[in-house]
Amino acid sequence: MATPSDVTGTRFIRVLLSGGTSEVVLDGETVRAWGTDGRLAAESVGRVTVGAVGGRIRWNGSRLLGDTLDVAGAPGLRVGNREGAGRVRILARNGELLAVAVAPLEAYVAAVLSREAPPRFHPEALAALAVAVRTYAAGAAVKPRDSAYDVVAGVEDQVFDGMDGVAPVYREAAGRTRGMVVRYRGELARTVYHSTCGGRTEDAGSAWGKDVPYLRAQFCDDCADSPVYRWEYRMSGAEGRRVAKALGVPPGKDLRIAVTGRTPTGRANRVRISSGGVSRELQAAEFRKAAGYANVRSLKMEIVPVAGDWRITGEGWGHGVGMCQFGGNGMARRGAGYREILARYYPGTDISGETP
Repeated sequence: MATPSDVTGTRFIRVLLSGGTSEVVLDGETVRAWGTDGRLAAESVGRVTVGAVGGRIRWNGSRLLGDTLDVAGAPGLRVGNREGAGRVRILARNGELLAVAVAPLEAYVAAVLSREAPPRFHPEALAALAVAVRTYAAGAAVKPRDSAYDVVAGVEDQVFDGMDGVAPVYREAAGRTRGMVVRYRGELARTVYHSTCGGRTEDAGSAWGKDVPYLRAQFCDDCADSPVYRWEYRMSGAEGRRVAKALGVPPGKDLRIAVTGRTPTGRANRVRISSGGVSRELQAAEFRKAAGYANVRSLKMEIVPVAGDWRITGEGWGHGVGMCQFGGNGMARRGAGYREILARYYPGTDISGETP
């Protein structure tokens, strides 16, 4: 069982910044790399390109080093398009590189907040999200995605773009709730969250096929002021054909896209794509991913063909499971504290940690 001491103090989170590529670009006035023995292995001024050669790392197209390097920049390090990643571990695996930031937990929490919520959110809503972000990260560290990292830096886990430029409101929310986590029967909860539920959250079982007692659908009347409470996307015929092809259906003039199944909350869970006698029914989440999360913002949607295009209308943004961020902000504006917000969206859980 995880204990409060697991998530306090100087605990670090390993964040995958990039993976599956053969090269990574590093920027700094000076870039230094150390081997696993702690000895300086390479040093360069300005931009450095590291590449993978089998299970070894090539430094700036010349020197061939070992399979693992710890890299830092002076005064800072940029990895690809991410500033302020701190110290980064580079690993070579079968001709591909992994770049993994090693970030202090509380700095990571504040950095994720700065990408996941607008600064105008009520302080209580930001505090609730800080606890959720920390809990999710701590749980991932207990059961990491990979032996080399705990979480990835994108929407698969929590968005992390480095620790530079984090506004004071986010640092204050992280600091105020330092060390605090959500637990269910003593274990770290899986505190997933999303932007806007559109009036009702989703069951984890309906979304992902696994029931979680504290991730159950519930009505939410506090997110109505979200700018994406209702949305519309006009998918062009060309874009529809691209999506169909990406999902394994050769598109013709008779291309059809339709919702064929829904969860009890009204969200699509099955979509059928058909053309030229070929028909494929798939998970609606696959369709949303292919069409783009910023276009099809949630599965609480309707798809209607219109003159060779498709009009997709919907409510909310995100998977709908767990805490509705705009709902939490609405609660805070009505006077709710962050503990009350967390109790609503993760019912049956408790909050524990360093701060009383």
